[in-house]
Amino acid sequence: MTMKETITSKANPRVKELCATRDHPSPSSFLIEGKHMVDMAFQRGLLDQVIASVPVDYPGVDTLSVSREVLEKIAPSKTPSGILGIAHAGLEKKEGDYLLLDRVQDPGNVGTLLRSALSFGFKKVYVLPGTASPFSSKALASSQGAIFGLDIRLCKEGPSTLMSLSAKGVTVLGTSLRNAIPISSYHRGEGDIALLLGNEGRGVSEELLGLCSKNLYIEMKEMESLNVGVAGGIAMYLLKR
Repeated sequence: MTMKETITSKANPRVKELCATRDHPSPSSFLIEGKHMVDMAFQRGLLDQVIASVPVDYPGVDTLSVSREVLEKIAPSKTPSGILGIAHAGLEKKEGDYLLLDRVQDPGNVGTLLRSALSFGFKKVYVLPGTASPFSSKALASSQGAIFGLDIRLCKEGPSTLMSLSAKGVTVLGTSLRNAIPISSYHRGEGDIALLLGNEGRGVSEELLGLCSKNLYIEMKEMESLNVGVAGGIAMYLLKR
């Protein structure tokens, strides 16, 4: 696609709008960076706009040509590759198990968990209140495009979400170091499961743990706990074996 006149002023209204989208992402509009991410969004029909300081070709997608200085103003990273995009989350319902995130505050951990979720078939991700946005720049970078293959829901309330899943026959599994069984001893039956992961320092809230069918822990030696991004990946892998 031929790009229109190049925007060279950082004060241009469109530049300000794009910076606002970067800083306040939503499922319907969030900023992505790099050719890999833009290509993935385009292939899935989720790419709404391209912003580039280099020649690009995304047929049917609005393309905004900007100077290198303007691109650096918009981009979340310090050394952008030259291509940004505005994308939206897919509405397609995915088949697979559920991943529930309770107050996971580090967007890097959120992105890592999204990547593991897609890898191990936990394609329905419910983001509970207090969790970092999966559409933030850091979370998106950590997800490596996994976000485009997941059904992500932003939930307004935790307990009602868990109760709704249980009512549908989903087995909700909490994670805790107390009052829990080793994950290696858990044998799943028929139907979907939902793995609930919690805050980096405090874990899953006691209220939510009380609503789970079982609470699990990963057996370890020497160390008492793992980073939630690491622990979540291990748990999802073990539950799929």
